[in-house]
Amino acid sequence: MEGLVLRPAKGYRVVLLGSVAVGKTALATQFACGRFPERCEPSVEELFSKVIEVNRAPALLEIVDTVGAEHLVTLKDLYIRNSDGFVVLYSVCSEASFQAVRPLRERMGRLRGSRAVPLVLVGTKADLDAERQVLTAQGRALAREWRCPFLEVTAKSKMMVDRVFTQVVREMEALAPPAQEAPRIPANVLETWPAERYIG
Repeated sequence: MEGLVLRPAKGYRVVLLGSVAVGKTALATQFACGRFPERCEPSVEELFSKVIEVNRAPALLEIVDTVGAEHLVTLKDLYIRNSDGFVVLYSVCSEASFQAVRPLRERMGRLRGSRAVPLVLVGTKADLDAERQVLTAQGRALAREWRCPFLEVTAKSKMMVDRVFTQVVREMEALAPPAQEAPRIPANVLETWPAERYIG
């Protein structure tokens, strides 16, 4: 189409972190592939990618699902050090998974040092009210303490799934270090340059 300018998508690596069976693979598969996996085979990692639009700009997300990597501490530490953003998940049906996110967040802070930790806190399996062990208010309070967005999602019906990744992009952009501006040239400099410096 004439006059259309295509902007390259800015790339981000986003890592999904949380205990076993909280729904990391289901969230990533539903978001990237548009389907809910009935069974998830354990593996060291799964990679997904998708381009979305946030604030009228394209963003290419490389999503790392750390399913099965819980026992590989060195590998998980590598993800934490070298990624751009994080989705920290717990299941609302598991108090233990909720308790596990706090030491995980502390570890992220230690490993990243002075660098920002753009993250979204996510409670999964929000449709299973009869099995709920973690109240919405508990997740909201923890997110307020961490100063990060909080969402409860249902991967099976895709409720709030897309919003998780929109929010993490916004967090990465908000916490990104400011771009260095090119030094400004004083106005009188142009007047003092010799004529041969101009190319016209």
